[in-house]
Amino acid sequence: MVDLLESHRRHGVRFEPTEYIEEGHRVAVGMTVSNPHWEGEPATGVFKVFSFEGGRAVLLQDCTDRAEALGYLKAG
Repeated sequence: MVDLLESHRRHGVRFEPTEYIEEGHRVAVGMTVSNPHWEGEPATGVFKVFSFEGGRAVLLQDCTDRAEALGYLKAG
């Protein structure tokens, strides 16, 4: 995960956290994603849902909006 994010950063992709939602052992992180190679505005309202297992963050799901992230949090 960290290697993937570092690769994105080297290529100009930026992630700006905008919201954190906790539900039990899971957290959804809302973010704005920008890339200098994209046309138009940055992507907003993108969420990633993580779980914490053994002291590590594990990516569970990429979500296209807040409602999808909330549904995934509640399902766990």
